[in-house]
Amino acid sequence: MFEKILILLCLSTAILADPLPYAEWAHYHMVWLHNSHSNQIDIETMVRNYTNNNITFGIVNIDSRWATNFNTFVFNSTTFPNVREMLNNFRSRNLKIVLWMTSFVNIDSPNYEFAQQHGYLFNKTIKWWHGEGRLLDYFNPNAVNWWHSQIERLLDTVGPIHAFKADGSDPYILELLDIHITWERYRNAYYNDTFQILRRLIGPDALIMSRPVDNNLEFSPKDIVFMGWVGDEDGTYDGLKTALRYMLESGRRGYVGFGSDIGGYRTDSKAGKLGRTKELFLRWTAIGALSSFMENGGGGEHLPWNFDSQTTDIYRSWVNLHYKFVPYLYSQGTSFALGKNGSLVRECTEFECIASYSYYLGSNLFVVPLFKDPEPGQTHHLWLPKSSTEQWIDYFNTSVTYKQHHLINHDTSSLDRIPLFIEQNSLIPMYDIESDSSLHTYRFVLWGEMILDSQERILFTRDGQQWLLKFDRTNKQLNVILMNQYDSNEREQWFWKFCQYVNEQEICSQDLLELSHQSFVRLENLV
Repeated sequence: MFEKILILLCLSTAILADPLPYAEWAHYHMVWLHNSHSNQIDIETMVRNYTNNNITFGIVNIDSRWATNFNTFVFNSTTFPNVREMLNNFRSRNLKIVLWMTSFVNIDSPNYEFAQQHGYLFNKTIKWWHGEGRLLDYFNPNAVNWWHSQIERLLDTVGPIHAFKADGSDPYILELLDIHITWERYRNAYYNDTFQILRRLIGPDALIMSRPVDNNLEFSPKDIVFMGWVGDEDGTYDGLKTALRYMLESGRRGYVGFGSDIGGYRTDSKAGKLGRTKELFLRWTAIGALSSFMENGGGGEHLPWNFDSQTTDIYRSWVNLHYKFVPYLYSQGTSFALGKNGSLVRECTEFECIASYSYYLGSNLFVVPLFKDPEPGQTHHLWLPKSSTEQWIDYFNTSVTYKQHHLINHDTSSLDRIPLFIEQNSLIPMYDIESDSSLHTYRFVLWGEMILDSQERILFTRDGQQWLLKFDRTNKQLNVILMNQYDSNEREQWFWKFCQYVNEQEICSQDLLELSHQSFVRLENLV
């Protein structure tokens, strides 16, 4: 049993004028429908069904065709008759709202003639996947001001929007054949402006959803991608490999946070009417959950309950796992963003990992993707790389530990899991979602048996606080110290307990403590 002690001291905390680089909701579960379902009835039905199936989600993305024409920034009142009411309902449930956009104005748009007459568009009509149009001239201040005025009108009409999904219109700039307007210059202007306009209008809670690496090419600037996606892939195992290849390349190039469309955006013609198999969907769900950004939508079937009840249950379990690790992802991602020195997805580069697509998620988790349907008795040879504590714990069975630099034969016969390992003796901040679905309660978890005499972990909270967690084996206590307070629109109350996960047990302090400067617990029964 742990003896709890709480001491409150006067704060000696640095107050910083700048906000943190990004908002925590970049790590929440996002759900969406293909643009053929971009209407109020289908979107409200999707939200209701996720809720009724007890699947947590924090973001709703509305795909293209929501507006009167592409990029008019005016909702179509026929397909969205009560859009303000719908979005107000989402916001009342703390759901974040993402809207699709590009930088094209189509020639059949009601905005085209005005924009063209005022010189706001580049003077070449280009055929793209949603028709024919001209690209906004981001180097014309008047054009940008006009563009911003439409976004401001949108927010005045429907309320706050938290991000745009800025789709890949930027490569089309190459069709101008203008040596002064390079793709790099245009894409930086496009993505930066899309990010910054919402930051100006709604504050530091605003984000952008855009590509990091797709097709082995960089799209967005590195310092704004915290909920990226790696483009449109096939709903096959080859599609999953392609997504992982672009994710690993994004990590190599220093993008902080990203994921992929679970199940692939495109359908598999061999998979029947659902567009992808149940097995592929769930293997990809695991990778989605074990990514910085978990998002699900696209062509064909993506709603778990339309496969079967087992799919729904397994999908829910992966979403719950993802949410537990949100504090870990956000704290490490924020540290990387502040230091401009890392990515939450990092490829295993040891020789034995080659062609396995295995990767580190943050500094303490190791993930091995699977590209086969499960079969009874199926096993998989996999390599466990270097660990800072020289050992790895099986996430799904904490009584099993493995040495680093070791080849093991791992059971992969189950559809509800893939190989996932945590460094022995890691101190991981996690959400206690079983006791508090509002995400205000932490578990600071020591994984496995004690090895290190002391260790420290940084925790960032979504209201801009930076905490230091200090584990002291000699004095048998965990200390919590408030280090910095960044600028934030919110101030929230937090609670926590300490746990040790070892030998298939969860040994936790009994009562919750308020997260306060210099609070600590005594740890009497550590294993």
